[in-house]
Amino acid sequence: MTASEPNVDQELEQIADELYGLRPEEFASARDERVREARNGGKAALAKELAKLRKPTLSAWLINLLWRDQRDVMEQLFDLSQELSRAQAEAAGPALRELTAQRRQLETALMQRAAALGRQAGANVTDSVAREAQETLSAALAQPDVADEVRSGRLVKPASYSGFGVLPGSRPAAPAKPAVEQKEPIDIQAAQRAREREKAERRVQEARAALDAAARTITEQSRKAEASRQREADLRTRAEQAREQLRRLESEVDAVERETASAERAREQAEQAHAKAQQELEQAQQALSGLTG
Repeated sequence: MTASEPNVDQELEQIADELYGLRPEEFASARDERVREARNGGKAALAKELAKLRKPTLSAWLINLLWRDQRDVMEQLFDLSQELSRAQAEAAGPALRELTAQRRQLETALMQRAAALGRQAGANVTDSVAREAQETLSAALAQPDVADEVRSGRLVKPASYSGFGVLPGSRPAAPAKPAVEQKEPIDIQAAQRAREREKAERRVQEARAALDAAARTITEQSRKAEASRQREADLRTRAEQAREQLRRLESEVDAVERETASAERAREQAEQAHAKAQQELEQAQQALSGLTG
């Protein structure tokens, strides 16, 4: 940033947000046009930063679209993923598998929404593109740096993740001590295990509630989007009807203008005939006056 361009970051954020909302095939030309505008406007620093922006792949663009459309739901999914990672060391196997399956169901719903958004924007969302987008979302759930890129709305390339497991930095559960070292009575150990199970079950229930809420949010947002699309279609129909009415009115105006012009010409001709008749009357009167005198 230079002293003569104090708002480069703010303007860069605004322009970049617009550019990454475009389809990938439109990105480069729009970016280059923005670079030229910045240079012609004396904003060299802004032009330099804009030139660094890279065109997103189709799958990355889909994730950017999804983030713009389902930001709150995706944040809930990120939170759920972190809860699931923390619960791995405590939850029973079947409960953990059920929670993982529910997480994947939400992922599937989000990816279906992403594909629908892409098609609405005119993109050809192939199976391979959808798989790349799915892998990127899975990576974002497991890797905080990928999640941050998704949150920026400017992802430029897909990411991958081999599977869902303990996040980097998480501590694995401590290994059990050999039986010979156990000093507590069996009933106390059983009570401790029961408390741990209850704690894990509460976390599973909380995560399931968050998952259900996120799924409801997707349903509601999808309903709103469909209603919005319907309103858009209705407005387009009304606009076309208004344009048709305007064309009819313009045609009527043209016809009236032609009638007015014709009437004006007829009036001028009548005035000329009137003047000529007046002149002939005066001449006839003068002639009559001479004969009678």
